Amino acid sequence: MKRRNWVIIGFLGLGWIVFLGQPTRVSTGLRMIFVRLCTPFVELGDHIPVVHARRDLARQNGQLRAENETLRKQVRALGELGQENIRLHELLNLKTRSPFRTLAARVISRDISNWWRSLQIDRGSDDGIHANMTVVNADGVVGKTISVTRSESRVLLLIDPGCKASALIQSSRDAAGIVAGTDTALRTEPRCQMMFVDRKTRIKAGDSVITSGLGGVFPKGIPIGTVAGARLNPQTGMYLDVEVKPAVDFHRLEEVEVIVE
Repeated sequence: MKRRNWVIIGFLGLGWIVFLGQPTRVSTGLRMIFVRLCTPFVELGDHIPVVHARRDLARQNGQLRAENETLRKQVRALGELGQENIRLHELLNLKTRSPFRTLAARVISRDISNWWRSLQIDRGSDDGIHANMTVVNADGVVGKTISVTRSESRVLLLIDPGCKASALIQSSRDAAGIVAGTDTALRTEPRCQMMFVDRKTRIKAGDSVITSGLGGVFPKGIPIGTVAGARLNPQTGMYLDVEVKPAVDFHRLEEVEVIVE
């Protein structure tokens, strides 16, 4: 028999003698020593289930965190898919109610040096696109194509000073002018300016501005935006400068329609 086994047997035998024998001063002292020696082993036995329970809890928590992250990713993916479906549904509605033939396109890049003034779409000459075609979305005028390759086109946005559209106030009809972007630095809410509006024209904030159909680029009746304010041009004194809030949110353009006919 191994020495360790003999030690255990002796230890147990000593305990039996101490606890079953007649109580004496010696046996009482031995009992106290025996209890002190056994206490760590008893406490260790008490802690073993707790250690196992903590390990199980830690493992379960890890699994729950992983499952939670997976669910979060799925929710984000479904949310993005839902937003895209809403945008595409709006474009589909535009195609059905529009008198023009349009071609859907995706925004694939923006001009880094002039972030909100131009963008690139994934349609080109192979799709029947050429320069000076009107680009819209479900809200209104986005801009016009200015350069075209076989598979891509660059779109100059309405908020660029180089993109000019003949326009009129929808309610009065006789208040015609030219809408273009301003030279103001990029801002959180881009604005356009409607110029050469007769000073006698009665305009109020909130009036709708639409394309007039003049100029040969933008067809008539497409929403441009709403009047945000008007003031007399200080240089000429003859015309009103009308500030226009665009109908299109240029910060969130992802899909557009090109009017091809």
